[in-house]
Amino acid sequence: MRRRSSLKPSSKDIYNCFRQLLRKHFREYKPDEIHVHEIVQCMRKSYYERKYYSERLQHLSDTKCVILGLGIAVHESLERIFSNVFKTQSEKVFKKRIHVNGIGVDIVGTIDLYADGTVMDIKTVNKIPDEPYLHHYLQLQAYMWLTDTYVSYIIYICKRDGKVKIFTINRDERAISQLLERAHYYYTCISSGIKPRPEKSYLCRYCEYAFECESILNGDNNDG
Repeated sequence: MRRRSSLKPSSKDIYNCFRQLLRKHFREYKPDEIHVHEIVQCMRKSYYERKYYSERLQHLSDTKCVILGLGIAVHESLERIFSNVFKTQSEKVFKKRIHVNGIGVDIVGTIDLYADGTVMDIKTVNKIPDEPYLHHYLQLQAYMWLTDTYVSYIIYICKRDGKVKIFTINRDERAISQLLERAHYYYTCISSGIKPRPEKSYLCRYCEYAFECESILNGDNNDG
């Protein structure tokens, strides 16, 4: 007679697994550090990410945890494969200090693949764009500033049809200057407890903080 297993997973168990995965990978935000992703995306969203970090991700729905967790799992697997192929380091952290109102602040970037002055960033997308998305382009500019390099690569991998496209990104000093201005503004906001200006885009419809962002609820693009 076969023995019936007493282990029966529930959907709650699976959701908790994804939530634990996110907790493991979410960054710790230090008062004297700004992460690159905070200044290349909507800085209002970045403000909320810092605000809710201490709440252990309770603001995220179960399904959102699954979506984000799957992205992290795929990204980790690709980094391991590509780092072996290209003989690169994965998830290498770089820091560079700036001063905002006389206070030292570190800009921190975690690069997917790096070796010998080569910066590569992996992006899994539902559709490969004709040109790099602006926030991805700015992210690579920040990485080149951090690493003192002049050429980098974005590797787009389409989840729907399996196609791959690689874009070469050249260093853009004007874009880097704008990013540093954004870093100054963002630090001034978070150190003063002021919400940054919202930056409305198509990404707002996917933002988990829309419930709290007045720009979305009220259609106002100028609130502070």
